[in-house]
Amino acid sequence: MVIIILAVNILLPAQLHAEDEGEATIGRKFSLVIQAQLPLIHDPVVRQYVHRLGQTLVTHLDNAEFTYHFAVIQEPHINAFAAPGGYVYVHSGLIQRVQTDDELASVLGHEIAHVQGHHMIRQQQDTKFLSYAGLASLALAIINPVLAAGVSSIAGVKQLEYQRQLEEEADYRGLHYLAQAGFDPHAMPRFFATMQKEDRMNSADVPVYLRSHPLSQERMSYIERTLKTLKWNQRQPTDTFELRRVQAILRASQEARGRVIPDYERQLAETPDNPKAAALLATALLQYNDWRRAQELLEQAGAKGIHLNRELGITYLRLGQPARARQLFLQQREVDPQDADNHNQLCAIFLKEGNLEEATQSCNTALSLDPFLDEAYTALAQIAQQQGKSGEARLQLARAMELQGRMDAALNQYQQAAPLFEDDDERSEEIATKTRELQELLSQVGRKR
Repeated sequence: MVIIILAVNILLPAQLHAEDEGEATIGRKFSLVIQAQLPLIHDPVVRQYVHRLGQTLVTHLDNAEFTYHFAVIQEPHINAFAAPGGYVYVHSGLIQRVQTDDELASVLGHEIAHVQGHHMIRQQQDTKFLSYAGLASLALAIINPVLAAGVSSIAGVKQLEYQRQLEEEADYRGLHYLAQAGFDPHAMPRFFATMQKEDRMNSADVPVYLRSHPLSQERMSYIERTLKTLKWNQRQPTDTFELRRVQAILRASQEARGRVIPDYERQLAETPDNPKAAALLATALLQYNDWRRAQELLEQAGAKGIHLNRELGITYLRLGQPARARQLFLQQREVDPQDADNHNQLCAIFLKEGNLEEATQSCNTALSLDPFLDEAYTALAQIAQQQGKSGEARLQLARAMELQGRMDAALNQYQQAAPLFEDDDERSEEIATKTRELQELLSQVGRKR
C-alpha cells in the first residue's frame, strides 16, 4: 500500500471551483495526483485491454462530453471510480473478480455514466473545491475509506457516497451504454451479485465498491425493471482469453511465483492440447522473467494457432536474439497495427540499430495510440540527445518522468528545458503550464513513500 502524506485542514487560496475551472481541468489535476500518489499499472496488455473496453463504450455514446482516459490501480480491494472530465480508474482487484468482458464493461459503463451525468459536480455544487490537497484526500478516501475517515478535509468519505438517485441514474445510463455498444446489460446485476457475495462472506470487511456505490435491494429491483425495457440483440458469449491473460499478469505482479505458477501448470496438465492454456502459463512466467520456458510455451501455443508475437519477440530480446525479435515485431505490426507497445518495441530496436528516423516514427506511432507509454518518451529523449537537441531531450524525459509519478524529477527537467526553447515555440507554453502545475502539486501534496 502506498502511504499518502496529505496536507489537511488547509484550504489554499488557489483552490478550484467547479464552475470556474471546468470539469476537464479538475479531472486533469486529479489525474496528476493519482499519478504522483498511487501505484498505476503500466503493463501494456492490462492497460490496452481496459482502454479498449472503455473506448468501445465511449464510441457508442450519443454525446461523449469529454475525452475519456482509463487506468488501472494496483490495489487488491474491489473498486472503481471516476473523476470529473472523463478519468476512469479500476482497481486490479476488481478485474481479478470479473468473469467476462461484459462484467468489466458494466463497471466502466456505470462510471462513464457518473461522468456524463456530472454527478460529482452536482454533489459538490455548494462546496468550493478542490485544491491538490483536497484531491489527494479524495484519492485516499477512495483507496482506503477507513483510514480516510480520520482525515479532516473537504474530501471526506461521505463525498464518495453518491446519492441514491445519482446511483440509479448511473445504473440506467450504464445499462443503455452497454446495450448500445453490444455488451450484455445483464452483466451488471451479475457483477453486483458477486459484490453481494463478497459482502456476505466478509461481513467485517465490506468491499470498497459497496461503500462508494451502496447496493440496496431497491437499487437491484430498479436495475431489473430497467433491463425489461431494453432492446438488445443477444450475441454469443465473448472469448475471455484476453481477460484471462490480463488476470494472469495481475496475479503474477502481486503474488509469489510459488502460488501462481502451479495453478497455470495444473490448467495446462488438464488440457495439454489447449494452446490457450500454454499461452496463459507463458504469460505468467514472463512476469517472473523465466524467459526460456516462456519461449518454449509461446512457440508451442503459436504452432497451434495462438500467436503472441510481441510477447515472443520480447522473450527473444531477453534471450539475446534481437534479429528474431525484430522479425516478430514486424509481423505483429502487420497483424495488429493498433498494438501500441509493439510500435514501442520496434522503436527500441531501431534506436539500438542507429536508425533514428524509423525509431522516431515508431515511437510517435506508439504514442498516438497510447499517450501513456513512458518508455516511448524516454526513447524519444535518447533520440533527441543523439541529434543534439538538448531542449527536446529534456522535454521528452520530463514527460516520461511525469507518467512514472516522479514529479520532482519531472519538474526539474521541465525547468531545465524552458530556457532552451524560443518564447514563440508552442512547446514553451506546454513547459510553462506543466511547471506551474507541478509546482502547485508539490507545494500542496506530500511525496509517495
